[in-house]
Amino acid sequence: MRSYQLRAAILALACLTSAGPALAQNPSTTPAAPAQEVPTPPADNPTFLDGLRRVGVMAGQVVECSADADKQNEISRAMELANLIAIHFGLKAAFTFTGALGYGSGHPFDKAGCGQAIDGWKQIQAKYLNK
Repeated sequence: MRSYQLRAAILALACLTSAGPALAQNPSTTPAAPAQEVPTPPADNPTFLDGLRRVGVMAGQVVECSADADKQNEISRAMELANLIAIHFGLKAAFTFTGALGYGSGHPFDKAGCGQAIDGWKQIQAKYLNK
């Protein structure tokens, strides 16, 4: 037990000795670069989030327009896109998309627009999921 305490004390002293000069250095005398305007991350951009909502609602409508045998496949494709959104834009954006997906599949809508929703969803899949 005493050997362990001695090693810990030596390690602590070594760390303090090596970190001491780094902490004691004078701050840099070179002027800091002027602050650059930081772009708004896409997940905080209202226009981007509105676009995700529209795509999510469209995907939800496609799920509802699909035959019973194809619904699970459409849901899987939508969740694949949600995963990509989470990876590239964060969980807030993915949550926005999946919430809209649920709204699109659970909210009553005019089924006459199914063809347009299916075509739009196919374009989204071709652009983002078939790479």
